[in-house]
Amino acid sequence: MFDLSEVIIDTVEDDIQPLLQKLKARKGWNAQARIDLDKLEAKLTKKNYITFIGQPSRYHLSCLGDSCLYDVPTFRKGALVPFRGERVRIVCVGSGRFDRTLMAGTVGTTPVEKIKTKENLVYTFPDMGDHEITYKGRRFIAIKTKGTTPIYLYPGSLQAVDLSAWDLILLDGSLAAPIATLKYDSGDKLTALLIGRRYPNSYGSIPEAIKGLMREHRTFGLRLFSNRINLNN
Repeated sequence: MFDLSEVIIDTVEDDIQPLLQKLKARKGWNAQARIDLDKLEAKLTKKNYITFIGQPSRYHLSCLGDSCLYDVPTFRKGALVPFRGERVRIVCVGSGRFDRTLMAGTVGTTPVEKIKTKENLVYTFPDMGDHEITYKGRRFIAIKTKGTTPIYLYPGSLQAVDLSAWDLILLDGSLAAPIATLKYDSGDKLTALLIGRRYPNSYGSIPEAIKGLMREHRTFGLRLFSNRINLNN
């Protein structure tokens, strides 16, 4: 996965490019297109391209023959780990309902000025006062609402989470603010709500809830947090 702003147009002139152009120019799917795709895959395999599955929204390639270049960061995880610090070409060679079959291989090294290295992030949490920590990760902390210390919606806010309405609060150290509230139903089951969203979700355990909320937060979190600040200013 990478941002659309990181996509580099594939202008590499090699023996792969004519096959890519031929596939993109096709009028439909027929026997010739199948032959061209087989030739493309064979050439990519011969050049030691790897194969992996990705989504169009994450790799910005949708149609057979689509390709782009990408400078792989030195801290990259996932399928592109073998190409850290290199410029790769990524090619779409298979399409499904939601996913795409992609192939990737080196076309050069990333220019020195464009090499991306990971920054050492420092996370800051709001004052938790007399609340008890029930989960602690590097970026996220969950606290029990057993204390009286206010947990404000964002740094500088005068509005706080209603401690009497919830049993747990999930804090995000990158925002120095709460991002979700949780309440026990029966046994270990919980109802959890991302702050700013209208409808809660149900989970079977605290670890499951925290994992689900983190995933939900990656999708909606920053927008919800911005809305929270704007509504209170």
